[in-house]
Amino acid sequence: MEFPFSNTDQNLRQHHDLTIDSTDQIESGAKMYADWASLHDEIQCDRGNQSVLHKFPAAVGREVACSVVKCIAHNLSSAATNDEPSSLEDERDVKWTMEVLCFGLGLPLTEHETINDCVKVYVEWLMSLTQPKPCVPKPVVKDPNPFAQVILHHLLNLFKPRPDCGVDLVKRQALLCHRVLRAIEAVAKESSILTRDTWETLLKFLLAANDSLLSPPTEKDDSGLSSYDISDHLCERVLSVLFGIWLTSCNKCFPSPSLWKTFRNMCIYWRHHEALVVQWHKVNHVLTAHMIRTMYGPNYPQLVILEDDAQMVPAEMNSESITQAWFRFLHIVQNPVDLSCPAVVSNTPRFLQHALTNEALLDPSQHECLLKLPTIFFKAMRGVSIMVNAFLGLPQDLKDNLMSSAAPSTRAAVATPSTPPGQRKSAKPMSVLTSSLTSKVSSRSSQALKVAAPAQVNLPVGKISLETRLPFAPTRPQCNSILHLFGAWLFDAALAGVKLHPSHAAPVSKERRTSSFIESKQQSLSMDLHAYHPLGSDNTYERGRAEACGALCRIFCAHKTKEEILPVYYSRFYLIMYYGLQTEEPEISGEVLTSILFNSCDLLRTDLAGVQILTPYILKALELVLSRTSAEFKMSEQISYIELRKACVHLLLSILCLPLHFKDLEIQDILSTTNVVTKEQPRTFLSLKNRIIDLLRIALTNETDPTNTQMLLGGLMLVVQDLATCEETESMTVQPGQDTSDSDVNPEPRASTSSGDSGPHDNVPTSRQSVPPRDLDTAHGLFGHATSLVCNRLMASWKTDLNTALAAMELLAGLAKVTVTPPNILMCKRTVKWICDFIVFQCSRPAPNHSRDLHTLIVAAFKCVQLWLVDHSSLLYDKECLHYVLEVVELGISGTKSQIQNSMYMVGSILQLRENRASDPPRYKGTKDLMPASMRVKDAAEAVLTCIIDQVGAFPPPCGPESLFSLLDERSLLKYAKGSSLPEQGSPFRYFVIDNSIIVGLLEQPLGNVEDPLPTVTALIRGAFGRHAWTMQLRHSPRTSKISSRAHLADPGRPMPVEDAGTHHNVNHRYFPECVDKINKTNADNSIPPLESLTNEKEKEELDKMKVFIESAASFEDDVSLKASMARQTKPYPDPQTECKPPEICHEYQTARLFLSHYGFLSLESLKEPSNRVCSVPPALVMLDSTNTALFSDLESLDFIPSRDNDTLHVFYVKQNQKTAHDILSNVTSYNCVQPQFLEFLHSLGWPVDVRRHAGWTGHVSSSWKISEPDECEEEDYMTGTGGSLYDGKQQALYWADVSSELAIVVPSPETYRLRTTSSSTLESGHSTLNTSSSTGSSPHSSGLPSSGINISASSPNASPQAPHPSPRLSSSLPYGSSTAGDANLLKPKSLPLDGERLSRMERESPGSPPESGGSNSSTGRPRRLGRQPAAMMGPDTKILVVWLERFQDKDSFPTADLLSVTSTGQETAGTAISSSVPKAAEKDVYIIFIHALQNGLFRVHIHEYEKTQTKMTVAIPLVDGMVVSRRTLGTLVRQTAINICRRRRLESEAYQPPHVRRKLKIQDIVNKYKCSFSAAEFYTALFQDVPR
Repeated sequence: MEFPFSNTDQNLRQHHDLTIDSTDQIESGAKMYADWASLHDEIQCDRGNQSVLHKFPAAVGREVACSVVKCIAHNLSSAATNDEPSSLEDERDVKWTMEVLCFGLGLPLTEHETINDCVKVYVEWLMSLTQPKPCVPKPVVKDPNPFAQVILHHLLNLFKPRPDCGVDLVKRQALLCHRVLRAIEAVAKESSILTRDTWETLLKFLLAANDSLLSPPTEKDDSGLSSYDISDHLCERVLSVLFGIWLTSCNKCFPSPSLWKTFRNMCIYWRHHEALVVQWHKVNHVLTAHMIRTMYGPNYPQLVILEDDAQMVPAEMNSESITQAWFRFLHIVQNPVDLSCPAVVSNTPRFLQHALTNEALLDPSQHECLLKLPTIFFKAMRGVSIMVNAFLGLPQDLKDNLMSSAAPSTRAAVATPSTPPGQRKSAKPMSVLTSSLTSKVSSRSSQALKVAAPAQVNLPVGKISLETRLPFAPTRPQCNSILHLFGAWLFDAALAGVKLHPSHAAPVSKERRTSSFIESKQQSLSMDLHAYHPLGSDNTYERGRAEACGALCRIFCAHKTKEEILPVYYSRFYLIMYYGLQTEEPEISGEVLTSILFNSCDLLRTDLAGVQILTPYILKALELVLSRTSAEFKMSEQISYIELRKACVHLLLSILCLPLHFKDLEIQDILSTTNVVTKEQPRTFLSLKNRIIDLLRIALTNETDPTNTQMLLGGLMLVVQDLATCEETESMTVQPGQDTSDSDVNPEPRASTSSGDSGPHDNVPTSRQSVPPRDLDTAHGLFGHATSLVCNRLMASWKTDLNTALAAMELLAGLAKVTVTPPNILMCKRTVKWICDFIVFQCSRPAPNHSRDLHTLIVAAFKCVQLWLVDHSSLLYDKECLHYVLEVVELGISGTKSQIQNSMYMVGSILQLRENRASDPPRYKGTKDLMPASMRVKDAAEAVLTCIIDQVGAFPPPCGPESLFSLLDERSLLKYAKGSSLPEQGSPFRYFVIDNSIIVGLLEQPLGNVEDPLPTVTALIRGAFGRHAWTMQLRHSPRTSKISSRAHLADPGRPMPVEDAGTHHNVNHRYFPECVDKINKTNADNSIPPLESLTNEKEKEELDKMKVFIESAASFEDDVSLKASMARQTKPYPDPQTECKPPEICHEYQTARLFLSHYGFLSLESLKEPSNRVCSVPPALVMLDSTNTALFSDLESLDFIPSRDNDTLHVFYVKQNQKTAHDILSNVTSYNCVQPQFLEFLHSLGWPVDVRRHAGWTGHVSSSWKISEPDECEEEDYMTGTGGSLYDGKQQALYWADVSSELAIVVPSPETYRLRTTSSSTLESGHSTLNTSSSTGSSPHSSGLPSSGINISASSPNASPQAPHPSPRLSSSLPYGSSTAGDANLLKPKSLPLDGERLSRMERESPGSPPESGGSNSSTGRPRRLGRQPAAMMGPDTKILVVWLERFQDKDSFPTADLLSVTSTGQETAGTAISSSVPKAAEKDVYIIFIHALQNGLFRVHIHEYEKTQTKMTVAIPLVDGMVVSRRTLGTLVRQTAINICRRRRLESEAYQPPHVRRKLKIQDIVNKYKCSFSAAEFYTALFQDVPR
């Protein structure tokens, strides 16, 4: 097909990008029809509808017509019925008959029968163009085109309005017109023999019919009917036929330029009809949908059209015809902004004629039909807005909203704001295409456009939500291209009715405002705006203006990275924003302000040149919205106040960092001119700081929506962190004022009165002002106000909302790590008390309210308390604070407090309630039942209690934050023990279990060269919270620096004898005194006779012999005594044989028995099993069978269960337009390929660690929680000059830890990708080998270091050291080494199941380690220790990816699925290793944090949930989607957000158990497997037996 002219915009059809040059577009539009004449006058002066009967008197013509037409109609009916030929066989007969029919069509409506017969005849004759019937005259059938042209001229008489007719007659006329229009439609679509002359005649007829009906102004009389009521009945129908047939003509016979120009010019006279705009946009949208599909392909978001409307474009119409028709139809009504000017719309001959004939109407612009112009203008701009959305790639569905125009709730639908249809919620936005007049026609013609929207957001019908906003299409055209097409209209419409400031008003020509599309573009700022009226602007057309402003905001928010926009567009847009953001009466326009705020969420997140100039005006608008709980201005009925506040919160999050980032940079005034010298103080960004902080505080106080509240909490954390870090960086010395009061912050909204940010155009009324707290400008004061506000709101409003309360806890946990100078100790104490009160409140709620969500809140609160106590250890020196904490801990463990809850006392005659005090008598544990709220709560409280005892004031430990465990284990200790032997010969350790929860391994040999022979025992204590090593000695004397223990036990000697010590006396010792001999004997003395008197002769002989023996023995003894006495005199003194000496010191002890006895563990009662046990509970003291070597494998598995949660952060760098995994991973190999900010960001996440010498989590189980021996660590030079690939986990990784969690930051490299893909294939090929492999491989390393610790210093959570954190290098802290061949098999697991071994081997590959098979290192031959047992980890598989984008739009093409293979941590199959026989779907979540560096030095954050399990919890804070953060806080906030996301998922997961619970269960399992079932006697016997050496 050849087109009549080809000077259209050829650039429009450029492939893929709609880059239309501004100058070419202006010239092509202005000169499109410049060389062609309009046919308007020809159509109006056409006499083709005049009959010869018009020359006769009316009565004569009526009589002739009635008679002839009746006969012709009768014959036609008869011939059609009997299939007979027509009696009109001659061409002259036909022409004469047509003259009569022409006159008959113009008869008054009272002759309805005659008119009906005329229509009947002509319709039958017209159908000869498609399927001729025998009843049609032969001349017409033979050559129908000339006759059809004449018929079309004649039918024009039917469409002429008949004044002063009744309603019934007008309806009959309308029915006849409908019949003619249907026939014409059928002919145009079905006929294939129409000539170009016939097509032109047909189009002229339609133009004339529309002009006849639509040109005159509609006027109502007293009865409510129009004088030209036929136009109301046929308006939409006749326009739809005109546009539809015109489109058909574009396919079959493209209209000539003259016709296009005529169509364009005649539309000017119909613009007061709403149906014109409706039909115009129907065609525009249909053609736009085809254009987009042609230009951008089927994958581009489509504009879905109503099925009936989609049929307007013929299926066979080619893309060239569609392109030509689209551009012409787009400009067919010329400038739609003229609809906001009644004087322009009414400047037509028909309006002027009506004004001259109507004395009551002085000015045509005051006609009552023009009162609908605001609605028409709104619908016109709404249609333009939909086309803008279509080009931006916002998916829109316009076919589901079949809203009847007669619906009584049209107002709610008409008030549709300027919002992308893809964001609608059951809205009816295209009521803009309906009219109040369409109730008089069929509902089919009143079908409106509707936008499909998800139904899951519970919003009232007709409301829209930000939650369903869809992103712009990645391949969308540039902003300049869209502005070239629609910019002039939108810029004009956005200032409709606005009175410009004199500095903005342009000179106005005295000529009438042009209706040309292009000229309006050149004069878009001169519409009645030459004079400044301080009384305000006309808001009559604010709905259409709001639609245009919203479309412009969306266009500029669609700005791509490094995309250029013409400066003239920037200036016009900023000027429009200035007037649209006015918040004072009478300049304020509520709907415009609502539309701008709602559609500008991304305005300050993109690199728009000079957009910061709008910051003060945006801030004023935000103050108006966020400082109130209800709107004080007129809002769009489809935007709820909550959704508007949400949009305002997004804007607020975009400006939080501006004051401290730009500081004293001056903000240019939009109203300032170069010719005027102002004396006002320049406004700087720093002057806005107090207003922004105060607005954030007030918004958080007033907010009731949970989502908005969580975003504000994230913003509050950003502000506090940014201010504290800024002060710390600048070493500011701050002297805080008086501390924050204990009362709640003032909830009344108060605006700011900061100096330096006010001006004559920036004055805020007193009712909207407030005085900010006096010390919010310092980190110390802001910290106090933030904690006070959050804690008060938490207890007052948020304590029952799960997500809000969790966000508050995350904020408080983040604030605990903020360093403020000087520390705000009082506020820290109050914060801990508030959190404790929160726990008490939740625990005391009625039983029906207790649920998993409630217990989740309590667990999160305990975790928060733990962090506060560790980071502010001085709190426990406060007796009252310690009492609060311990009281709440016991409440969590036992379910009640030991302190008496409350007591009553009398004051006079009044009974008063007294709160409990620390001095009140406690209620002992034995007197109350242990009924905690839940086991989760009990476990969390136990963790806090253990942290208080073990970590508060002692974190990080001496071995660094990477390990809360002692780095000593059995292997390390045995290297320094005397006479130790290998486990195969018997373990030197005795293992006991205390209270079924603590495993104590006792080594009775002294360590090293210990000189003191004291009882020494080394204990390895493994409990739920870690492993600790103690060495104890039994001392009976104090330690001294010079005297050893031997000095107290050695023989001190005795003094030598002295011979001359005094006078020696020879004394004869007697048994009785001498006076006894003088006493006379009595008879009693003789009562015992002498022996001789009792013996006979024989006995006497024997008695004599006995005396001889006695005398002999006495003599012998005397001789011996004499000799001995003489010998003693010759021997030295003292005699060594007779001298008493002290015992020798004992060198052999049963120290295990001594230890158990001295600590009270060893007793008969402790060896008895509980008698009232419900289940099998072992005694309080149990001995383990150390001869079973499998025990050591289980102990190693226990050591590999950490005491903290561990998470991994994988960081990627994406250059512009990169879409493949290999290209993305290759970026980090060289620092020349990455931005310098990226490397700085990496080091702000954590500090570097060597994975071989690191005792904590490294990002993969194969290299975590162990330290390699020096001979295992091959010295390798670290890579230099990398862009982050050094931290891929092979040599180094980045690490951060606190007391409750540890985080490994891994930057995958191409080597990682290669090894991971290789290892996956190796696993498949070696599957059978793994199944049959021996279980005698080396076991997991027993230095089982759990998770690691905190940041470098407890008081500086933001520390990001540039040097690796020093690893423990103590010789005694080395884990199991492989110094000898025998040591390598010291603790090999001989009873490890094959399945467990296979799983361990499958998961032990680290991201940077080469694939291995078997249990030995291929390069050295040394056995390789298995990683952590899979069964030791439970919970959801949550992956956090951080993606650095050079171009923000590349987030849409990030290959997440391809890169997940390099994010393996070895924990993915943890759940399957311990799952039961019933399979359960794995909990897998993938969160992506996109970071884009803006040109102003700030960073835009986008959080995307790639793969997420259904959950009630929202994404954690402090980072919020769309937030703009500063350089100094980026790393800290990303790290906190990643940890909080993982923590939330663990809180919600039913498969998760805290680390200390998993350790406790593992200990119980070990006890059940290896306990020795001894009686008391057997236990003591075994205790006294020596351990094999």
